[in-house]
Amino acid sequence: MSDTVPVIASHFLGVILCSWLYGLTLAQTWYYFHSYPKDSCHTKLLVAFLSVLGTAQVMLVTASIYQYTIVWAGDPLMSSHVTTTFEASMGVSSVIAFLVQLTYAHRIWRLSFGNMLLACPIVVLAFVALAMLAKTVRSPLWKSTHVSNLSASIFYLASITCDVVIAGSQVYLFHKSRTGIGRLGGLITRLTVLVVNVGLLTSIDVTVFLVLFLVCPSNGAFLVPYILMSHCYLNSFLSVLNSRLLLRELVDNDDYACPNIAASSVSGGAASPSSHSRSVVVVARV
Repeated sequence: MSDTVPVIASHFLGVILCSWLYGLTLAQTWYYFHSYPKDSCHTKLLVAFLSVLGTAQVMLVTASIYQYTIVWAGDPLMSSHVTTTFEASMGVSSVIAFLVQLTYAHRIWRLSFGNMLLACPIVVLAFVALAMLAKTVRSPLWKSTHVSNLSASIFYLASITCDVVIAGSQVYLFHKSRTGIGRLGGLITRLTVLVVNVGLLTSIDVTVFLVLFLVCPSNGAFLVPYILMSHCYLNSFLSVLNSRLLLRELVDNDDYACPNIAASSVSGGAASPSSHSRSVVVVARV
């Protein structure tokens, strides 16, 4: 039993932190449906489906820790096994990360006005990460949990690269849309900071998970960031989705209003109407 105590302790800590993040997910979900009633049906369905998956993930990891601490209490043989409910939670977490990454790929495709060179690598990396994660854990016993170097390395590189490409593509598109007219550039800067911070959240979590899994797979320390991973993706996605209202208010605010383009042209302004229009469209599509 003593060999599984660190695993159960990490599992328990992960469930506590996951419950807190789940509360944040519910709050953001409520805010979304309250603030964006006119969003398209497919976006609403996506948010609802992701919220259901997030709920399922919390229920599965809670059921798993219940099985360890109540059902299998005092049974060292059974406690050394990975529960089926935890394995199911792994599948749910993978699907959540996969769907969020695909949604970002679609968002980048729209922001880039249909540039497949930016969107396709994200789709490919998301599929690779989903496929490789299933091959990472090879044993049902915690004490013999180990990593297949090839599959784990591919999963790690695919996940991190996908998140970096998502953030980098958006930063590139926002930077490309800067015009220098009025204070619209300040709004683009805010978008850039938001995208970078959101991308760091998921990237750091996945990195910590893989480092712990590679260094000390048998003590279960990797369970904490892994259990949190799905809700890191959910909250990062919802935070970007819910930021649109504030961004639109900033666009409509006089502080970000652009001077008359014709007047700027007469006075020798270098900005062109087409570049300004592109910036406004990019902001509107966020």
